Amino acid sequence: MKQQEEYKLWNQLHIELADIRLYTLAAGESSNGYHLPASAFLFLYRGKAKIRMDGLIHPAEHFYCLHGCKGMRLDIEATEYLEYYLVLYRGEFSLRRRYFLNKGEIPPSQQMFAFAPAQPVGLYQIMLRMEEAWSESTEKDKLLVKTLFYQFILEMLQQKQQLGVDLLPTEVVKQVVQYMHKHLDEPLTLELLGQRFCYNPQYLALRFKELTTRSPIDYLIGLRIGKACHMLQYTDASIGEISQSVGYEDVFYFNRIFKKNVGLSPSHFKKELSGEEDVRFNPYKRWGLSMSESTSQCYIDNDNYYQYNKRGEYHMNRTSRKNMMATLLLCMALLVTACGGGNSSLQSPSETSAAGSNSSESTQKTTPVAATKIVNTIFGEVEVSKNPERIVAIQYLSSLLAVKANAIGSTTRIMDNPYFSGLTDNIEIVGSSGSDVSFEKLIDLNPDLIVVMTSDEGEYKKYSKIAPTIAIPYGNFSSIEEEVKFFGDLLGREEEATTWISDYTARIAAANAKVQAVIPSDATFSIMQETDKSLSIYGSEFGRGGQAIYGNLGRISPPSYDEALLKEKYKDTSIELLDQYAGDYIILTTERSLEELRKDPIWGQLEAVKNDRLYAWSNTRSYFIDPLSVLMQTEELAEWLTNAPQKN
Repeated sequence: MKQQEEYKLWNQLHIELADIRLYTLAAGESSNGYHLPASAFLFLYRGKAKIRMDGLIHPAEHFYCLHGCKGMRLDIEATEYLEYYLVLYRGEFSLRRRYFLNKGEIPPSQQMFAFAPAQPVGLYQIMLRMEEAWSESTEKDKLLVKTLFYQFILEMLQQKQQLGVDLLPTEVVKQVVQYMHKHLDEPLTLELLGQRFCYNPQYLALRFKELTTRSPIDYLIGLRIGKACHMLQYTDASIGEISQSVGYEDVFYFNRIFKKNVGLSPSHFKKELSGEEDVRFNPYKRWGLSMSESTSQCYIDNDNYYQYNKRGEYHMNRTSRKNMMATLLLCMALLVTACGGGNSSLQSPSETSAAGSNSSESTQKTTPVAATKIVNTIFGEVEVSKNPERIVAIQYLSSLLAVKANAIGSTTRIMDNPYFSGLTDNIEIVGSSGSDVSFEKLIDLNPDLIVVMTSDEGEYKKYSKIAPTIAIPYGNFSSIEEEVKFFGDLLGREEEATTWISDYTARIAAANAKVQAVIPSDATFSIMQETDKSLSIYGSEFGRGGQAIYGNLGRISPPSYDEALLKEKYKDTSIELLDQYAGDYIILTTERSLEELRKDPIWGQLEAVKNDRLYAWSNTRSYFIDPLSVLMQTEELAEWLTNAPQKN
């Protein structure tokens, strides 16, 4: 039914051909910034190219068919010698048909789709005959061309349907971009855009990035900075007025984000561009969506003015790679990507300038050079400041607190740690967890370093576009002392790290001595967790008190643990086997109280429970295994053991 409906829509369309042209591009040449004056078929039959239609990239080679709508922007970069046809036409329903147009029904001439034909020769032969007949321009030839065009549509539809090609999902993205243009001066977030267009924010961001190669917030920043640059160059508006007009109430924040993306402060940018009309920041040109507010007429707005006297004469703003490079070199200082401008890892140590330097001074003579160093990571060398001052810790916040570093952002999951009470009051939340971080918030914080626990290169790259990023996989450190020392060295806080490690060592030794004085050395300790009648036993590496008991306090586990945890660091087991794994003392993560456990028919029969040698705590206290938590867990358990009944 869907296929028949598509034939029906094309059949009801009144079609008037506007122009048929044959174009060629040499390898390395480009045709950029052409806005379709009518609906169009582009049929590539020779060579390879990267085609961008309204921001959506199409790697095309040899044979490729692309359909676009009036107003869409077309950019073509030839990677090999390229030949293609462009057929411009107007296709409209009758007034009666438009009146009865179903809700959500899109006329074929206003749809965008693309595919590589399975049988391209037939389409090519039709296109060849159309172009030859069109150049003759007699009434007979015009009738022939129209007949051939319908043959082309029929053949195209058959192949398109056989390949299962559907409409490209551009409409919602176009609407979002248009909404951004109209509301640049308003506070916009991904969540707000999702609500406005009835899409899940994460899904909307995914679709947006597929079509534009940029996230919605990245794109929005580009639009705002582009408008600000235009106003700075061509108006006498104050910095505060411009800041408000592009959606930034805080002029100091506007100055910071402008400098991060352009490389200059707004005032310095205006000074540099005085008298240089050819140098301008234009995010629309780089991102290629036709919804931009172009200041020039891209085509002759006359439906009857499409024909040209000579074949191949019009080259759609063709630009050679040599000329493009000259333009890029001229604009290099200004065209900094919206999210990557502050990434010092892209610069050599001798070129890295201080983040807090006075932008009104000459960057060549008076801007101080920040001290930097190279850090080797699993993803290669990263250049960072020797003394970073604005650090976002997606993980490893505990070590930053230990060395008294200036952490400005982390996640709720990390900051909910009860052992951090009073230490995180001035730290901003950037997400609920490491997998749910707001990159918009990260950009707002303008960090000079991001620390993240990951071995995923894709995840690392997302952070590194915002600021230099140190990625450290889980389990990278063999001890707490090693972890704290690493961050002391990384952050230029070696003295603070040494002081904390000394204090840690002394406090652990004191706790150990207290426990040894009252608990026999042969007493066995079980580390357990119960959830919904399931039971797990833990070794020394996954929290729940294992690192404190087995590592810091040097206690031993029941013999049954040796075989159960030989290969894994923890083991799920049955509550019926509880007695088998129960030691003289039990450290249990549970949501139940001691009183409830004593009344439980299974737990209540254990000797450890009968003799008050069971320590029950919640997951929120036992889960964490960071330096600060392990230190305080050790002292907490040592205090309990000092007052617990001794083993008989």
